[in-house]
Amino acid sequence: MKCPYCGSERIETEIAWGKSVDTGNVGLQYRSGKGILSLTGIAEAYSDLCMDCGSIIRTYIKEDTDKSWIHTGAPGTK
Repeated sequence: MKCPYCGSERIETEIAWGKSVDTGNVGLQYRSGKGILSLTGIAEAYSDLCMDCGSIIRTYIKEDTDKSWIHTGAPGTK
């Protein structure tokens, strides 16, 4: 893999996003279950990092993507 910004091939892959005691898990939120049994889950995020210019090349999750993702903010989102 090459960095699209500087062309370096020094890419560190599968770096897990950090977690904090105060904030809990960091990642993409989803809902599982329905009604009163609905729970919020977190899909842990990973990134590939260029070791030369510091750019994050991509961010992704490793688990199944067929989830009820939680959208907030922008008009027209779910």
